[in-house]
Amino acid sequence: MSGDNAVSQQADLAAEQSVGLQLRRAREARGMTVEGVGAAIKLTARQVEAIEADDYARLTSATYARGFIRNYASLMGLDAQSLLTQLDRHEVRARPQLVEQANVGVAMPSQSARRKWMLPVLALSVPALAAVALYVWFEFWPEDRQSSAAESTAVVVEAPPVEPAPEAPVAAEPVPPVDPQAVAVPADAQTVAAAPDAAALAAAQPVSAPAAPAAPSVPGQRQLTFRFTGDSWIEMRDAQGRIVLSELNRTGSTRSLSTAFPVSLVIGNAKSVSMDIDGAPYDLAPSIKVEVARLRLE
Repeated sequence: MSGDNAVSQQADLAAEQSVGLQLRRAREARGMTVEGVGAAIKLTARQVEAIEADDYARLTSATYARGFIRNYASLMGLDAQSLLTQLDRHEVRARPQLVEQANVGVAMPSQSARRKWMLPVLALSVPALAAVALYVWFEFWPEDRQSSAAESTAVVVEAPPVEPAPEAPVAAEPVPPVDPQAVAVPADAQTVAAAPDAAALAAAQPVSAPAAPAAPSVPGQRQLTFRFTGDSWIEMRDAQGRIVLSELNRTGSTRSLSTAFPVSLVIGNAKSVSMDIDGAPYDLAPSIKVEVARLRLE
């Protein structure tokens, strides 16, 4: 019975689709290229081809292969854990690599006999060098020492402070009486003084700056705006068929760009994308097939 079970399990493994085949068919259904997938998950085209061919020996190790497959499955909207479980059944598992440290035969450093007698010699030479330096200083620079000694013993005599002479008191001048009639201000002058200056009020009023004119659009350029309610892939080609945009956009993001028509668009997960052309909504529903929208804008 155990032999029959083993044969049955081998038949089931042979019948199921390989992990690489499932990823390749999902990519083709979304209309994406190998280069586009590699740019989205930071892999080279050769690594993507190795995954789709189930050639995991070209991916350095099984640990790296499992990480690449997890990212590829997330991009395609597949169940990554199911694919990794399938890899386990095919014995593609991350295995820790244990490297035994060999005995390299390097002897530990030991203090030599030469270093034992050099340390005391160096310790005794420091005071001797200091004594020689002091002797040279006092023997060959006597003038400097005499001048410094004379400066240190000099007595500085300060002159007594001179007290300023007292100032004579200044007699206060009498203030003449003020005539109320002479200083009275006429009523007309008071009215003029109280009235605000029209020119000053006009200068004090805030002046609103004129609104800056909107920047003119570039002739021949059309504005495309994409809003994403789910992760989506966009690939854009110009009139000569060259790829001018190929990127993955995350949920909740917005992408705006200016381009010259005609252009060709491939939009993955198109039901989660809304597009405007020059501010006007564009219906992607007629162009969607198997969650991928293909259209040409003239």
